[in-house]
Amino acid sequence: MRTRIVALSSPPGGGKSTFASALARRLGAALVEYDAYDRMTDMEPAAVRAWLEAGGPYDSVAVPELVADLESLAAGRPVKDRMKGGELQPRPLVIFETPFGRAHPATAMFIDTSIFIDTPADEALARKLRQFVAAQVADPGPGGAKRFVGWLDSYLSHYLAIVRPAIAMQRQRVLPLADLVIAPGTDLEDGVEEIVAHLVRRAAGRRTLS
Repeated sequence: MRTRIVALSSPPGGGKSTFASALARRLGAALVEYDAYDRMTDMEPAAVRAWLEAGGPYDSVAVPELVADLESLAAGRPVKDRMKGGELQPRPLVIFETPFGRAHPATAMFIDTSIFIDTPADEALARKLRQFVAAQVADPGPGGAKRFVGWLDSYLSHYLAIVRPAIAMQRQRVLPLADLVIAPGTDLEDGVEEIVAHLVRRAAGRRTLS
């Protein structure tokens, strides 16, 4: 079985998780989520700022377990589902949700098609904040609103110092390498159908060339 890996990227809050899940369901594809392997979010903010100040080299982002799993899936071997537990079976299509697209050297070699969901920064931030507010309403936790406001202040501070420059870097490096860019304002259903149509055209082109 020839497994093709489709990378799906967007800014934080840009909808890549929602798109990736919907696309995997639509195509009966396996889903690999970068967040299950990410180590950078566990780093101290000062260390992340130092990484950004050094130019944010994507080749220094080490995710050996992710590389091993993509290699196994591409070869038709099952891997551990690190997000949900159990086993992830290889399928003809794998949807790979990643912030880096083809710009990450360690994983680029496995990607057959790269798609970028172009989302304005203010819209992405608003979506992210709404996610946080919804989680707070569902489970206020100890300290309730006061704790949440303190956390939110910290998040916005880190957003200005870390997330915003990281998004600007992503637009410079990831978006230009995409095979398909989903335009701002495209809703989920239309975006998924646009991606499916693109993949069908690429598959037809490969058959013609062969």
